[in-house]
Amino acid sequence: MTGALDRVRRYTVGTLLFTTALIGLVLLLDLVGSQRQPGVCTALGVAAVGVLVEYVRITAACMPGLLRSTLARWEIPVAVAVAVGVWWVAVATSPLSIGWVLPASLVEAAVVPMLRGWWRWAVALGGGVPVAASGVLFADAAVDWPVWVVFAATMTPIAALSNFLQVWLWSLVRQLDEARQVAAELAVAEERLRFAAELHDIQGHHLQAIALKGELAARLVGHDDEAARTQATEVSELARTALRETRAVVHGYRRSSLSTEINNAVDILRAAGINATVRGSATEVPPPLQPLFGVLVREGTTNILRHSAAAECQLTVEVDNGRVRVELTNDGAGATDPNPGSGLQGLKERFATVGGVVRARRDTNTFHLTGEAAVS
Repeated sequence: MTGALDRVRRYTVGTLLFTTALIGLVLLLDLVGSQRQPGVCTALGVAAVGVLVEYVRITAACMPGLLRSTLARWEIPVAVAVAVGVWWVAVATSPLSIGWVLPASLVEAAVVPMLRGWWRWAVALGGGVPVAASGVLFADAAVDWPVWVVFAATMTPIAALSNFLQVWLWSLVRQLDEARQVAAELAVAEERLRFAAELHDIQGHHLQAIALKGELAARLVGHDDEAARTQATEVSELARTALRETRAVVHGYRRSSLSTEINNAVDILRAAGINATVRGSATEVPPPLQPLFGVLVREGTTNILRHSAAAECQLTVEVDNGRVRVELTNDGAGATDPNPGSGLQGLKERFATVGGVVRARRDTNTFHLTGEAAVS
């Protein structure tokens, strides 16, 4: 999960909890200030808590990935029935307790994103009217019921709009997060395809020629041994040529300049939705050390994409009297797998061969990968 999605998750869960806590406080104050019997107050309080919990569960069920909430088929109708029942009991025992329409409005609003077509708009815009009007049957005759009904009925559309926007925002952020992951995977796949295509272009001709000459040599054995030896010699030479060119391709890939590696890393990270910044100049790094630090940048970039939920990454290049220090720092290190990748061991071994060191450390939510080496 990315940092942005994690922040939206915390905001959404916090909003749900704050809403339920605020409404719970309103209902609690009503219970404390009312003249109801203690048993009635207790029953209303327990039922209200249950309805508010169901509101959170139903809303979370509309937002996959927000919470581990799986609803039973009976929960929604039971929650609606209990919420309306609580509303009736509340106004029957204390007619001015109009705030008790809120649990019923919230539960109805939570169901709206699950509906489709005209049912969604019918419940969102008019679902509160029958609930509010039904309270008149239990309210005191002295209540100014037209104003009372209008006020109570507007709670559901307001709650439904708020809930629908919240669900829509979560869905949008999830889609953006999935697009970011796809972009990261495509960037890595594109680089692999580029290398594979280059290797195929180099090797395709040689392998085809080796196969044909090998078959020809096999046919000539026993018929024209001299020609067979000639073909076998040419096969050996083609194989050596193919090996040299393969090594040249890999060598060239591994020895690309540090500036190129940093530019590639920045492009890949930004394509993955990570804000990447660079401090320092790669051109100041001595040429013999550029391939080594290029490997560090590639491995660090891969670890960020695979093992973090980073939103920010900073790459720092420092050169002082021939000693080079390159550091990659990213946030989002605590959101996923704490293992930054087995490739770090290979990096440490590479740097050790030139007297350099590689250090990896985590500070709460931040991961630092640092490589240091000097021209020997």
